[in-house]
Amino acid sequence: MKKNNRIGAIVASALLITSICNSVPALADPNDSNLTLEQAIQNIQEYDNEIEYNMGKLNQLKEQILEKENDIKDNQVKLDLTQTQFTERENQLSERLKGIQFNGGFEATPLQYLDALFSSGDILDALKRVSLISQICTSDKDLILETKKSEDNLLNIKTTIEKENQELQTDKDDVEKQIKDLEDKKDTLLKYVQDNNALLTGDIGITIPVTLPSDITDQAKGVIEEAEKYLKVPYLWGGESPEGFDCSGLMQYVFNSKGIAIPRTSQEQQSFAKPISMAEIKPGDLVFNKVSDSTHVGMYIGYDMYIQAPHTGDVVKISKLSTSNMKYFGRVLN
Repeated sequence: MKKNNRIGAIVASALLITSICNSVPALADPNDSNLTLEQAIQNIQEYDNEIEYNMGKLNQLKEQILEKENDIKDNQVKLDLTQTQFTERENQLSERLKGIQFNGGFEATPLQYLDALFSSGDILDALKRVSLISQICTSDKDLILETKKSEDNLLNIKTTIEKENQELQTDKDDVEKQIKDLEDKKDTLLKYVQDNNALLTGDIGITIPVTLPSDITDQAKGVIEEAEKYLKVPYLWGGESPEGFDCSGLMQYVFNSKGIAIPRTSQEQQSFAKPISMAEIKPGDLVFNKVSDSTHVGMYIGYDMYIQAPHTGDVVKISKLSTSNMKYFGRVLN
């Protein structure tokens, strides 16, 4: 039942990915003279978020496919071993009990018992021989039947898994197509960033540590200074290390480094944080680009500034909050 549930989950995931990939919003025309810097950045953030989400789902599906393929290999090894044991036990029985008939089970026929009696010099010896034949027969019969039962079970497992593998192969083909679609979307986004380069240069930002407010808590100072260590690190889809960060990957990495566990995605981080108003915002609070289900997150550091891993084609930097699209806030620190 677990195997069937896993297959169902995989197929459902594949269908979900397909629907999500197809629902990515079209980017605004970069040649639109009315396009503002905020709109361009919002477009890129939305697209970055969709690509990251789809990459995560595709990776999960590929891991499930690999797991199922490994299950098939493991069960084939078990099946081969059981078949070998079954053959060995059959040969042993044939050698020891050539007079015992095999027909769906093992039974000592009356002729074998009579032969044991007539070929013996005394009745006690004969009875011992008859008892021995019966014991050997019963013991080997149980062993063989158990082995056959095990073999039948494994054959059933093998048949089931091979069927599942065929289904998974279909899913793998779908995944490969979705990966190609995803790569095309990445190329589209990169071209969009390039086409809007002149507009995006208006969001230069700061890439060196800044002086922090003197009245912030030690806890807030710790996470902000940790985040500032990664200024100039390039944005990377799905990035969650100093090799490259996406927006929520940077936040999670910084907080985790200080022993504060937060979820992975911007949507999860927004749900995890305590909602606060702009009037309540303090250094160390999170900032978001939507009232809910945000596609971008950063950290407020004071003086109308926040640190972020902005979007494709950019680096971790400090930006001005009041001129950004980050209008919603949440608190993680005490």
